[in-house]
Amino acid sequence: MDEQDVLFLKNEVKTLKERLDNLTEAVEKERTRGSQTALFFVRLDSSDIVLNKQSIVKFSEVNLDIGNNFNSGDGIFIAPVSGIYLFSWTTITYPGKNVDTELRVDNVVIDSMFGVSGTSGSVPVTKVVLCQVKKGDHVWIQTSSYYTENYFYTPNDSRSSFTGMLVVDN
Repeated sequence: MDEQDVLFLKNEVKTLKERLDNLTEAVEKERTRGSQTALFFVRLDSSDIVLNKQSIVKFSEVNLDIGNNFNSGDGIFIAPVSGIYLFSWTTITYPGKNVDTELRVDNVVIDSMFGVSGTSGSVPVTKVVLCQVKKGDHVWIQTSSYYTENYFYTPNDSRSSFTGMLVVDN
């Protein structure tokens, strides 16, 4: 093997190493990106509560929190990455009473839901919302400014709940 062949092989090895490094970097970037998962499901505890106007609903029973982004102490989810998120919440109220809630992202009302039941029974109401959320935004469910008494009822261990998940990061 002459010197020119050796030089050619060294260049080929160098090119292959660069390509391998680039591929490894791309795979690592995608793996890290894929680990940015946010998914939670929380519920109110087993006692009935009545909340005033503009009160954050503190869902204290955490059933699932992949990414550890939901704070059960204050009822607030903090977005780990920017993206499109799906949020859903369900409320149950006392017979003959009402509960009026809002989904807020950094204190901006994204959507709201009013639930009222007849005098003889309770029916859960649910809202599902897709919205753009930025990294670090705070997301929560809060009672509206309309009613001084929002009744959250837990009949037969059925509970009001809040769910959120990252659908697409960007």
